[in-house]
Amino acid sequence: MRTLQQKGFTLVEMLITMIMISLLSLMVANFIADWLQTASLAQVRTTLLSNAQDALDNVGNDIRLSGAADQPNRWPDPNGPSGNQYGWTSNSSTLVLARLATNSSNNVIYADTSKYISQKDNVIYYVSNKKLYQRIIAASDANTSATTTCPPALATASCPADRKIAQDVTNFSITYYNADDQVVVANEARAIQLSITLTESQGGKNVSATYATRMVFRNE
Repeated sequence: MRTLQQKGFTLVEMLITMIMISLLSLMVANFIADWLQTASLAQVRTTLLSNAQDALDNVGNDIRLSGAADQPNRWPDPNGPSGNQYGWTSNSSTLVLARLATNSSNNVIYADTSKYISQKDNVIYYVSNKKLYQRIIAASDANTSATTTCPPALATASCPADRKIAQDVTNFSITYYNADDQVVVANEARAIQLSITLTESQGGKNVSATYATRMVFRNE
């Protein structure tokens, strides 16, 4: 009778194999974790960029309906900065717009019909507690359809809250240009460049997205 010799793995070989499998599994798990984190951060950045663009689109709509930037606000605001009713100033971080005033039928209200000079409401964009807000100060014309707004904490039925345009705002900057493309003070501007940065914490990391745009005022 012939003796059959059967061969198998030694204990050392089995241990080496198990260690190699464990190392490979750990490498694959780390790769998947890194990939998932990268994908998640990319999605957050995409969302932030979309929100930043939407915010500046909102501001842009008001700029296109504005004749100029005011410095300071032309209408008194009971909730102006530091209690000053005329304390709003267009600068590098705050924008005070003189927006075309219209009535309930969306018709332009004229301050001087002979010269076609329209009445203006003030629309103010400012940042507070990392949120970009829009405040409206209605013109002192009974026909304007605009309603003056208030800080959210002081809002009432007759004075609704300022509109929140964006949150997680870490930068909101404004640059003013004249017709010769030179940087000027706000009340001499023909065009405005806006930039906004939104930042959000995700998985222990800060993710930021910046969007910038440039717009021109109305001729009047």
